Amino acid sequence: MSAYISTELNMVKALDPDRHALALKMEEFLSRDGVIQSIPMGCGLFSPMAFNSETIAPSTVTIHKAKRDLSVKLRRSPKAQADEAEIAEKLKGYHDKGVVAAAKDLHISTRRANHIAAQYGVKFACRVSLAARQEDLALVPQIRALIIEGLTQDQMCARLHIGRTTLKRVAGQNGLKFRSQSSHANDLALVERIKAIRDIGCTRAACARRLEINPKVLLRLIAEHDIDFPVRTPGAA
Repeated sequence: MSAYISTELNMVKALDPDRHALALKMEEFLSRDGVIQSIPMGCGLFSPMAFNSETIAPSTVTIHKAKRDLSVKLRRSPKAQADEAEIAEKLKGYHDKGVVAAAKDLHISTRRANHIAAQYGVKFACRVSLAARQEDLALVPQIRALIIEGLTQDQMCARLHIGRTTLKRVAGQNGLKFRSQSSHANDLALVERIKAIRDIGCTRAACARRLEINPKVLLRLIAEHDIDFPVRTPGAA
């Protein structure tokens, strides 16, 4: 005899007669010297248990979750495939110029250019063309001037019509360091004091001591702001 287990109170009460009848039959069975044996029915996740002299192994179907099939790719529309094929043909003409020049001329990102090139077997002779490197070098003095001017990175990008990634890459490769607005204001204040100390006839070394700054900082400010500060004062031996 089997009984259905439910958490609903009405169902539990409805099965009371069945449970009572089952209890009476168990008492009658035990009164005739019957023995009730317990048989393990469950199985652990990592430790299979015996049942009727057989070993029940954990089910791999219920234990392991279905893994995502990474080999399945989303199908692109015919128009998207045609566009990529057209771009791939154009990329072939940039074998010597490089992917950067190709991405710039075709108005796509370098990531997409590399992706399409890999899909269609297009090879580039170099990752960055000579023309692209020359463009980067041309940006160096402009970025340096804007740093001295005190512009923010966003303002520099807007002025030079380049992205933040390009700005940081060129600056990092050429030793240019960006400064905060407070640092720029401090530099301007130091420049005025340097000119005043120069006008009273002090040397550069004496100027650095008076301002309590590193001589290298003094030389940087002199160079960046084109300060006419002779190494020795006029008339010095």
